[in-house]
Amino acid sequence: MSTAVIPARVAKLLPLLGSDKPGEVTATVAAIGRTLTAAGLDWHALASVVERHTALPVRPGTASAAAFSFAAMPPRGARKALALLASRPGLTRHQVAAIEAIKARLLGAKVHVRINHADAAWLDALWQRAFGDMTP
Repeated sequence: MSTAVIPARVAKLLPLLGSDKPGEVTATVAAIGRTLTAAGLDWHALASVVERHTALPVRPGTASAAAFSFAAMPPRGARKALALLASRPGLTRHQVAAIEAIKARLLGAKVHVRINHADAAWLDALWQRAFGDMTP
């Protein structure tokens, strides 16, 4: 399944979680789980997307917040996204080690700490190659 269809599919399923029928809610949770799994994602990735988009200000007159970048992510969300990125096939051992080193630097970091722009640009390119336009 293409990662490009994941946000649209999950967006269609989320309102069904508000059903007053327990079976419908359970089936929806399972459908979202299957959709995420098919894309190589998990519930933590979905939570990271929600957390990130609720934390960013939306400019008046625009449909969404600023474009995704690791440079703008708070440490906790960045660590989750980095763990997901490091688990993707196709990365070299050196790339995985560099990602793990950045993740370790963020462990216990204060909320205002961000990934430097050089590392963020490199990580953004890896993310784009691995997941396309899907934000963590």
